[in-house]
Amino acid sequence: MLYEYNRYAKPAKPAPPEKNWFLIINLVLALVLGTISLIVQFSNKPPVARFDEARRDVARARQLQAAVYAPDQLRMAEHYLEQSRLMWASENQRWMYHRNFSRVETMAQKASDMAEYAAMRSVTLRDSLRWVAATGINLTKKRIADIRSQFADMPMEGQVRQQIAFSELAIYESEEAFKRGDFRRAVARYQIASKKIGSAGDEVTQILNGYFVNAPKWRKWVQQTIRWSAEKNEPVIIVDKLAHRCHVYRNGVKTAEFPVELGPNWLGHKRQRGDGATPEGLYHVKRKKSGHRTAYYKALEINYPNAEDVAQFRAAQARGDIARNAGIGGLIEVHGDGGKGANWTAGCVALRNRDMDTLYSMVGEGTPVTIVGSLRGISTAYSENSAAPDGKGQNTAK
Repeated sequence: MLYEYNRYAKPAKPAPPEKNWFLIINLVLALVLGTISLIVQFSNKPPVARFDEARRDVARARQLQAAVYAPDQLRMAEHYLEQSRLMWASENQRWMYHRNFSRVETMAQKASDMAEYAAMRSVTLRDSLRWVAATGINLTKKRIADIRSQFADMPMEGQVRQQIAFSELAIYESEEAFKRGDFRRAVARYQIASKKIGSAGDEVTQILNGYFVNAPKWRKWVQQTIRWSAEKNEPVIIVDKLAHRCHVYRNGVKTAEFPVELGPNWLGHKRQRGDGATPEGLYHVKRKKSGHRTAYYKALEINYPNAEDVAQFRAAQARGDIARNAGIGGLIEVHGDGGKGANWTAGCVALRNRDMDTLYSMVGEGTPVTIVGSLRGISTAYSENSAAPDGKGQNTAK
């Protein structure tokens, strides 16, 4: 049947176009992402590289011992770094578009600058302290060794010996700190050691200065003794207590020299029995002993106490310096059995046995024996202007 056109019929409406929801969603997402990208692009970015560099600078300062040699500067650098971290955390709490990391970067830069300064200061101070410590340790050790070698045999008060021992302990601690790289402590300990050994040296020097007040008297005794030897062509014995040496002269010329050991309190003149001091004065050999007559191999007994010793002893008793019931002592000898490496006698002068053999054969009864504190600064050359002791061998000049 043919389709019949109805002119009165209304035309059909066209169907609405179908919506493409997938395309719309993609466009919206693109718009959102673009907006976010623009915000991220134009917003303030965190200073990651700057902060990491600051952290490395602070770590390097610590590695270079800034905590020891530049602690204030290191603490300031660490403070700046922490402030930078806290500011960063605070900015992260804000909306992205409103974040501002400029202060974070500024603080990180300050941390870097201060850390670099701390590192530089640490290295400079450490190197300086290393040199100071090394130099100070060497000088102080030499000072201790010098005092030990020069005054090891001196009868010193306990306080002086304690100062020397304390200085040796402090210098040991200084060396150990130096080995660990703790140069600040090394300097501090060597300075204490230097101060202690300096005090000990000053006290010993003061004692010696007081002792050397007797030098003019010693000089007179020595010159008279050598003159007597030259005029009589006879042997004489001169004992230098400070040097621990025994000298033998004949005809005014030294012919022999031996090391000696003395009483433990040899510094100063013998004042009374049992004081451990070796007397000083002008004496002579009273008798020669050998075999069963002496307990010390061979011996030359001298005439201590002489008249001068007795007078000094009685004057000291009168002043109250020595007790009334004290004795003056006696039986002082130049004898053998020495070589012990210490001052051990009761006041005598001890030689090694082989040296005692030589001395014993060179002298006789009546030989002058002059004992002085020191020959330092005293000319031992024969002088025609020197006064002479008497011809018997008993020195009379006082």
